[in-house]
Amino acid sequence: MNLDTQTTFQPSHTAAESRHRTSTAGLRADNSFCVQRFSGEIDMDSAADFAAALDRVISRDPECVVLDMTGIGFFGASGLPVLARFASDAADLHIPVAMVCPRVVARPLEACGLTDFIAVYETMEDAGNALSA
Repeated sequence: MNLDTQTTFQPSHTAAESRHRTSTAGLRADNSFCVQRFSGEIDMDSAADFAAALDRVISRDPECVVLDMTGIGFFGASGLPVLARFASDAADLHIPVAMVCPRVVARPLEACGLTDFIAVYETMEDAGNALSA
């Protein structure tokens, strides 16, 4: 199975718009954010596509990022260093990152200690609330 990606960017609001918070699939934020959705499998064959999608996110310089991994059915070891590099790059740029994912993704992240750098949530709403706080 291939890896499919979809990126949604929401720009910052003007002062007049700030009273009306926007929503993208349960995510609400008053600042610019990116939701990067993945579906399929992250393995040796798709690691380069995974890295390219994450690089695209960082290049847009959002104020916060949510990685929606709810559509991932397999997260192989080849995705871990890619995700670690993304987390490091985001931290260097002071971009908070949250991830929404099933257990198949969360477990390897926990085992490798990546959850110390990327907050993991069960729902988009939880991730949005954390980034909006």
